[in-house]
Amino acid sequence: MPLFASEWFARNGIECSRVTASDSAFPRHLHDEYVVCANLSGREAIWLDGKSYEAQAGQVTVYNPTSVQASQFSVEPVSFISVHLPQSVLAGTPALREGAFHHSPLFAAICDYADATRQHDEGLQEQQLMWLCGELLDDSASRHQGDAQLMVQVKEYLRANLSSKPQLATLAQQVGLSKYHLVRRFTQLTGMPPLQYHMQLRLHHARELLRRGVHAQDAALQLGFYDQSHFINAFRKVMGTTPHHYAHQLRINSR
Repeated sequence: MPLFASEWFARNGIECSRVTASDSAFPRHLHDEYVVCANLSGREAIWLDGKSYEAQAGQVTVYNPTSVQASQFSVEPVSFISVHLPQSVLAGTPALREGAFHHSPLFAAICDYADATRQHDEGLQEQQLMWLCGELLDDSASRHQGDAQLMVQVKEYLRANLSSKPQLATLAQQVGLSKYHLVRRFTQLTGMPPLQYHMQLRLHHARELLRRGVHAQDAALQLGFYDQSHFINAFRKVMGTTPHHYAHQLRINSR
């Protein structure tokens, strides 16, 4: 099976693809951007600037701009997600660690960024990009103990502003951090990026409003959901049922 890109997205100058291959090869080539990949299945033998690596499922591969690379793919089907980051995105960054290696947070960040590119939500795409870049940069300052208290402040801000979607720049400004640092540390300390955390808060408050007898449409408007289908789908994803059915069941069971 030759190389085949089953998906290819471009968002704000950043390309993202999902590639499958079997018993085929990439000849020696180079890129003018950073390329980071999450390897989903199969094995890839990599030649990179004179060194040899083997990428396996669950590992990431990272290539710096202008590095010369070649690949030989196993007979077993290979599948991987690639994100191509222009040099301007990581301006001033020294060469990244290259090759194939295990890095679970970076693997998850690549996959989640790829998922975000499928959605027409620029705020979500920005957040996932910040998380991805933060994992790549992996600065030691991001492990400072004081970050835990700063993340508490972020949580308090999110809880106090449930009726509108927060901007990452505003959140970062609240605690004096870069957007990269904010998203990375919040995700590390809570297990969830800030925008998803905020959505959870909104939906739990929506459930509380429904318990009080507030109509589902009014609850959605109070929480800034001007698109009813968005509210219904988000509620069902977290609660396992629609707002209307949830409210209906409450009324039946309270009699």
